[in-house]
Amino acid sequence: MKIQLRRWGNSLGLRVPQKIAQNYGLDENSLVELTETPEGIMIQKRSRVSSLDELLSSIPDDFEYPEDTREFNESGSVGEELI
Repeated sequence: MKIQLRRWGNSLGLRVPQKIAQNYGLDENSLVELTETPEGIMIQKRSRVSSLDELLSSIPDDFEYPEDTREFNESGSVGEELI
């Protein structure tokens, strides 16, 4: 598929055809990563950033801190820290 590049400020832009956008779940708010490779340019959809709640909920119930950080994580506050 041939796509013509267009000037966008000091850069060049390209349009992603609707069918390709749909196939890869892209929309106007999607983030993509552009990587130079020996073969050419690779465009990959980036995962959206997880919220703090999503990250915390992904921690397994049986999670244990590694031995080298356990004492720090289990110690109480010693000043006016907000935990």
